[in-house]
Amino acid sequence: MRYNTRSVTGRTRKTNHDYAGALCDGDRGLFVITDGTSKPGSGQLAECFVKGVLEAYPKHMEQGADITEHGAVEQVLGSMLAELHPALFAGQTGTTCYLVGFAAHGKLTLAYEGDCSCGVVTPAGMIKWITPPHCKANWRRDRSHRELAQDPARNWITRCLKADRAPNPDFVFHPLAVGEQLVFVTDGFWAELTESQQSSLLAAPDSDFVALEDDVTWIDVQF
Repeated sequence: MRYNTRSVTGRTRKTNHDYAGALCDGDRGLFVITDGTSKPGSGQLAECFVKGVLEAYPKHMEQGADITEHGAVEQVLGSMLAELHPALFAGQTGTTCYLVGFAAHGKLTLAYEGDCSCGVVTPAGMIKWITPPHCKANWRRDRSHRELAQDPARNWITRCLKADRAPNPDFVFHPLAVGEQLVFVTDGFWAELTESQQSSLLAAPDSDFVALEDDVTWIDVQF
């Protein structure tokens, strides 16, 4: 299991409100990506969320070291997020979208709220998205990412991490194949980059590209 991560600050903010991190341990991997909203403190909240999940991961995995089924992983991730929530908002403000992915034993379990997304990269370099964004433009949960990218209502987020509500993520389960490639991204990647630009950056992650309005962040994972 190998991964690369990169984040590019957009033109509309002085500081990057995206944050990403990962931990790999043999055939297990934890991947976390966040996108802080425009509310004050959201960028720092996004960073603290990622760091908090990565710090909590070893303890929770030790308690459930033999988990192999999606339901067991869902329970562990849910407990981890519930325990992290009060600690985060004891010293943080703002709101953030998040996506947490745990890969092990040929299975991927995703927990997310908001418009951070996970996709499977096809051999042709295209991306098949597997997490419907939580936004006003997708209230029926039936529109493609490419359709949503053209709709201004996609910027109206309907689910996210906030102080006055306990985490309530949607869970998505995906079987992993040997040699499969996944990508975890913020909406700056899936909505502001063209499909051609997405493919080019996955093929050459360190290549130059002009900064867009929004922050652009991704984790590229090869199994």
